[in-house]
Amino acid sequence: MTSDKSNLVDVNSLEPLPFDERAMSPTKFVTTMWSGTIVIQTMVVGQFLLHPTGALNFSQVIAAGLVSALLCCMFIALIGQPGMKYGVPFIVQCRSSFGFKGAKIVGFLRSTPAVIWNGIGSWLGARALEEVTLGLFGFGNVWVGFFVLLAIQTWLAIKGIKLIAAFNSAMSSILFAMLLYFFYVVLSSGKIDWPAARLVSGGWGLVWIAGVMSAMANYTTLMLNASDLTRQINPGGAKNLLGVNMAANIFGVVPPWMFMVLSGMLIGLATDVQDPIRGLVLLAPNKAFGLILLVFILLAQVTTNMTNNILPPALVLQDLIKVDWKKGVCIVSVLSIVTCPWVLMDSNNFFLFQKIYSTFLGPCTGIILADYYLILRQNLDVSDFYNDRGPYRYRGGYSYLALACMLIGCVAAGMMIDYSWFVGFPVSGILYYLFKKRLG
Repeated sequence: MTSDKSNLVDVNSLEPLPFDERAMSPTKFVTTMWSGTIVIQTMVVGQFLLHPTGALNFSQVIAAGLVSALLCCMFIALIGQPGMKYGVPFIVQCRSSFGFKGAKIVGFLRSTPAVIWNGIGSWLGARALEEVTLGLFGFGNVWVGFFVLLAIQTWLAIKGIKLIAAFNSAMSSILFAMLLYFFYVVLSSGKIDWPAARLVSGGWGLVWIAGVMSAMANYTTLMLNASDLTRQINPGGAKNLLGVNMAANIFGVVPPWMFMVLSGMLIGLATDVQDPIRGLVLLAPNKAFGLILLVFILLAQVTTNMTNNILPPALVLQDLIKVDWKKGVCIVSVLSIVTCPWVLMDSNNFFLFQKIYSTFLGPCTGIILADYYLILRQNLDVSDFYNDRGPYRYRGGYSYLALACMLIGCVAAGMMIDYSWFVGFPVSGILYYLFKKRLG
């Protein structure tokens, strides 16, 4: 490719990215996923599923964590394959199944929970910062922490996707080292109530499947827009792109995911509190540990929010309201405040919120996968995705077949809301494939 910079694609735009202009090697993608997975929300999963807070015993939570992580890896790789192979972002990828205007609906459905999660992640981080600073210095303010976290991650994200990738990759090793240290402190405390982990028989049926769904809930959003990340991978000449994609996701997600889930369980067993950060504060051997924990919270929440909750809606906003990357990032941050995460986090509707958005994201995922793998057979004409008068115009820009299948899947998922994603995903995907093949 020519070295003339005037011909380079803006990596923050919706244009397809050639391999040699991408921000990540497979290794950098792995470390970026580490930093996006090491987050307080994942740690809470372990405590939430384990008895007495949840209905599962120790081994069942470990199994649920591992299965949920592997499922997330598989779906990220599968739905992100068009991004890696052709360089198109998620909102553009949706056009083949939903149409140019229909894709905007899917983008809105994906972006809404991301914006809310950006606020929730910042609020969780702020509460954790308050907990630590109270223990260290005798004072803390959750509102100061909330706006500091928002300001830091917004400023970094404005610099662009390349900086997000570089920063998250650089911080991943530090975060993982800190996580290992916390793991050691909890294990060496001698306070883990091992018998409590076996007090309940739990179950491997519907209650366990609901546990897997709960563990996956945070990543059902990231799975849908996986192409926004995988389009940044330069495979370095590898022929088996799906293999590279899958391996990068397994190494990028499973190790930190399992460490976070296990850490959450052990902290709960050692302290009998439901807040893992508060539990770590109670186990802190000295003030130096508290300072390390302070840095960990800052890095964990900022890196995760940038990758998982700012990047996707910022790209979608470019298509929805035609703003550039910087304005999109700023809008996401402002909306994160407007959603009032302090209300949602302190209500009984938090987990219901996860189930509700999964009723929409599961059907969307099923349709997009059926379209790419079963209808298009992984062969795309990229120019069609940018031609609003081409084959993906459908009727007035909408594929009413895809929208109807999505709605049917949403209704089915809503009727079994504890398993919403697992219900809506196959229902919509199968219906779309059958009707698309029949109607042509």
